[in-house]
Amino acid sequence: MKSRSKHRSILEDIIIYLCFKANPNSLRKITKLVYLVDLYYYELYDRQLTDVEFRHHDHGAWAPEIYDVIEKLCDEGILYEQVVRTKDGYSATIPTPKVKETSISLSDEDAFTVLGSVISDWGTAEPQAVVDYTKTTIPFLGTHYGEVIVFSRSDPIVEYAKKHNISPSEGATLFALSNKELTDSILKADAELRK
Repeated sequence: MKSRSKHRSILEDIIIYLCFKANPNSLRKITKLVYLVDLYYYELYDRQLTDVEFRHHDHGAWAPEIYDVIEKLCDEGILYEQVVRTKDGYSATIPTPKVKETSISLSDEDAFTVLGSVISDWGTAEPQAVVDYTKTTIPFLGTHYGEVIVFSRSDPIVEYAKKHNISPSEGATLFALSNKELTDSILKADAELRK
């Protein structure tokens, strides 16, 4: 893939990259892959790669902006929306490359590393497996239906440490000690081992 023209957004580049390198299988899956790119990136660099605002919905993280970008890329002739019948008899729209190659310009090498990890972990997975996984991520679980997903909730220990202006290791200790149920279960397990 060549470097992109300067007018494309990071989100457009990510969607193009995922559509060319992964097996999206559906619009729903591509949305979840973008969510995972942001989640993986956040866990490494304490910020999202994109500025997409994901919301908590029945089928996992959802962002209408991703659908808008896919439509724009279709209008530009880079992608097209292929409609296929699923094994369950439903129709699925798959964002599919319309051209053999195109250009992208993600100047952040770390972004390519994260994209590679997401593709390695989820690129060939069935859409429902990706949906199911995203619904188990801490930021998703930390929100209610319709709410904006806050990525800083990806590590409760780090969030706790930041809130109390202490190191993550101090935060882990205090977080564990503040959770009576957790502390009781650890003490009980320790007592069982000592028998």
